[in-house]
Amino acid sequence: MALTNDEQRTLDEIERALREEDPKFAATVNLGRIRRHRLLVGAAGFLLGMILLVVGEMATQALMAVGVVVSIAGFLMMIAVAAWMTRRRPRDLIIRRAAG
Repeated sequence: MALTNDEQRTLDEIERALREEDPKFAATVNLGRIRRHRLLVGAAGFLLGMILLVVGEMATQALMAVGVVVSIAGFLMMIAVAAWMTRRRPRDLIIRRAAG
């Protein structure tokens, strides 16, 4: 949901006031670091889902039901992480507008 012009102007004023009041804090907020952290968490989650998928396939040899459940859980985890990584949150859009 997009911000109205008044809301965007208010947000810009708040950001300017924060930079003036506490420039040290404003300088420490690093969007690149936040994005890298999100990427690493997403990659780790996707890898864990892939491992669960393979372990589930191997467990199918011993107990069919357990293997299927573990495989489905791994697959669903991979889908959930991929969806989480690709969605654009409103907060991200606000930060991009304020920075740009």
